[in-house]
Amino acid sequence: MCGRYIFYDEENIDILNLIRKAADLLPAELFAQIPLGEVFPGSLCFAGCLDRQKLHTEVMRWGIKGFKGGTVINARSESCFSSPFFRDMIPCALPASGYYEWSREKKKYLFRIPDQTMYLAGLYRQEDGEKHFVILTEQAEGPRAEIHDRQPVIFERSKAKAWCSSLEPMHLLEYSIQNRTITEA
Repeated sequence: MCGRYIFYDEENIDILNLIRKAADLLPAELFAQIPLGEVFPGSLCFAGCLDRQKLHTEVMRWGIKGFKGGTVINARSESCFSSPFFRDMIPCALPASGYYEWSREKKKYLFRIPDQTMYLAGLYRQEDGEKHFVILTEQAEGPRAEIHDRQPVIFERSKAKAWCSSLEPMHLLEYSIQNRTITEA
């Protein structure tokens, strides 16, 4: 995954409702820091997670500290659960309207799933007093692989909830949605 996604695209009613609720509940200063359109690494974002057996939405920052001081924004789904670096992380899901990839020729493409909110699979942990997350990626196939060899793991709503509450989330990776529309952005 290239490292950008669209949270709200002015068409997604589910996400519009989340924005309205968050605007009422969050302090105005915090809400103003959350991008509602295109989301970049380092941004504060809305993420679904489990807390005390209840699913809810929290504000988290995209990216965790790497070993050499850099920022890690993605994790390979094939190996993250066996990596000591990701071992203490907890499943979360990021609601989105779409995500971007750039081809080798530097063309920008927008990926969506037909007529619904997508939930990007993530993992999070506490760092420096706030929650930080990475997005899980998987091998891209078919026409998607011609644009980029990796893609985010994406769930529909019920599988995203299962992902966030699972003690063994790796078993849910097989439910990643592969039917994605692609348009040049």
